[in-house]
Amino acid sequence: MESLCMVELINNEGKAWLSFADGSVKGCAFEGERLLEKESLYGALTEAINRDSLADLLVRLNGNFAAVITIKNQCYLIVDKLRSYPLFYSGTHVSDVGEHLLKTIPSEIDEVNAYELLSLGYLSGASTLVNGIKSVVAGSYVVINTEDGSFSSYDYFSHIYKKVGRTKEEIFKLSQERLEAGFQRMLGSLKKNQPLLIPLSGGYDSRLIACLCKKFGLENVTCFTYGREDSFEVAISKKVASALGYKWYFVEYSEEVWNRFLSSKDFLQYCHFAGNLTANPHFQDLPALLKLKEQGVITPDMVVIPGHSGDLLGGSKIPVQILEGHLKSFRLENLSRLIFDNFFDLNVLNRKYKQIIIAKINSELQEYKSGSLASFLDNYECYWFVKSKVANFLVNSMRGYEYVGLDWRLPLWDDEYVKVWYEVDWKEKFYSNLYNEFMFENYFKKSRVAFIKNKGITNTGFVNQIKKILPSFLNQVARECLQFIRSMRKQKNVNAFDDVAQILYSMISSETYDGIKRVKRGNINAAVAYYYLDLLKNNHIGV
Repeated sequence: MESLCMVELINNEGKAWLSFADGSVKGCAFEGERLLEKESLYGALTEAINRDSLADLLVRLNGNFAAVITIKNQCYLIVDKLRSYPLFYSGTHVSDVGEHLLKTIPSEIDEVNAYELLSLGYLSGASTLVNGIKSVVAGSYVVINTEDGSFSSYDYFSHIYKKVGRTKEEIFKLSQERLEAGFQRMLGSLKKNQPLLIPLSGGYDSRLIACLCKKFGLENVTCFTYGREDSFEVAISKKVASALGYKWYFVEYSEEVWNRFLSSKDFLQYCHFAGNLTANPHFQDLPALLKLKEQGVITPDMVVIPGHSGDLLGGSKIPVQILEGHLKSFRLENLSRLIFDNFFDLNVLNRKYKQIIIAKINSELQEYKSGSLASFLDNYECYWFVKSKVANFLVNSMRGYEYVGLDWRLPLWDDEYVKVWYEVDWKEKFYSNLYNEFMFENYFKKSRVAFIKNKGITNTGFVNQIKKILPSFLNQVARECLQFIRSMRKQKNVNAFDDVAQILYSMISSETYDGIKRVKRGNINAAVAYYYLDLLKNNHIGV
């Protein structure tokens, strides 16, 4: 008699799971120009499993999907290249909501992973905050033996491509072709004239989405933004929507708004729903989404088209130590330490936990061989950063749209489009100049929305100049100097976050962690990490 995995797929918000004879699928993908969804997606995956060619198929699939399929005594947990819909497992228990598995095992917080969350805001690899529960990593699938609960994990995609020499003109032409072909594919996955919702900030990525909608003649488009009424983000967002002729809505944020939201039932429920034992629950836009839904602006048939995270493709995360020539050696130990120094900065860890986490990063990069600048940056950004922050935090932030019942798409992560920018030489992407020029020349100027974003004292150029003066090990000091300057100038946060951290700390029953050398009480992401851990502990999880 066959044993089975205990599969409970409970997140049907925005996009529902569809069940078939041997499993369930969610989302859609393109194989070439052929749309696979529902029965066709399930059929393609089961056929690939039976032919022992699953990895080959998954490399070819371009889209946002997940599947749980059991054939004989093997349960396949499949996620796409970005982990669009996360999957979690413990023994033979499987769910799409991490906290749902807490009832299946004795729950105990993993100490090291708790410190990783407190310093990073999300977890890397297959880790979760609870011992015995794991997550399927972006670009991989897991096979569980249903008889004994043993499992194996298989990586099928790394986000690393060989560099291809092209002129600027060739890059721009190919980028536009691939971007618009991908956007057309995305539209093919939607109903005709389906209403679209764009979270339109003052930045460039969401503006690019709006320009694409206009170029494709889409009229049923609604834009929204949020924050302080006098922020540059709001002003630019309004100008862009007006120039393109799209409806635009603004939700003002204030201390009162945040106080009311953070004490609401929605906030508590959302944190349990969205944290998934792997990341800070991302709630920045949730008050606006709830307000617009209450007002009837957001309707259940809308699909959200956010601009995540085009700037990454253009080089926005290239470390300043590389940009300014501080780093000359590209050994594994330098790579792991650079990742730690640049990203693990929410709270300051003591030496013991710093070394433990650097060793963990080392193990996640075990395939890296010391070599060139290109290989170093491929593993820093395309491999570690994309599979960790992009997948586990940025893409996981889509849970906010799902919480209000909305489906979503990520057109800037179309496989064919990102491949163009993955193939661009790293030195061509320094300071994001090439990518920004592409957006301005090919879209913004033609649509008359070529407005330069303004970030005031914290703009990238100023930050890089400060870091250039200081040695790389003082990067953290540079960041804190900028925070101090901003506070002295009484520069308000554009999203009215100024008091959110303190509100969250006031809601925490305990924030004692011996491995924290220094708490950054003014950092909102540090406060969210403390709050989420406290929430899990109060949910009767041991430490």
